[in-house]
Amino acid sequence: MVMIEFPYAAVILMIVGAIGGLLQTRPIDKILMLAVLGDGLISMIAAYQYLDVAMASSFMTFVGIIIIMIGLIRTLEIKKARGELF
Repeated sequence: MVMIEFPYAAVILMIVGAIGGLLQTRPIDKILMLAVLGDGLISMIAAYQYLDVAMASSFMTFVGIIIIMIGLIRTLEIKKARGELF
């Protein structure tokens, strides 16, 4: 059985998030890839045992992504109401 060490798994998450964010075309998918990249970064911080920084950054990342998603949904609603969407 092959074991992947924790920092390597965190780096894989960051790479997948970065490449996925570049290749996705829909804004919601880009936000989700940003969340994957952030999870990898927080995992890397936790791997080096900066747990207080990991806890604070995980909370800020969660709140930031929620705010970005609310803004995206609001923007799409406004565009739909004006008839600019589709």
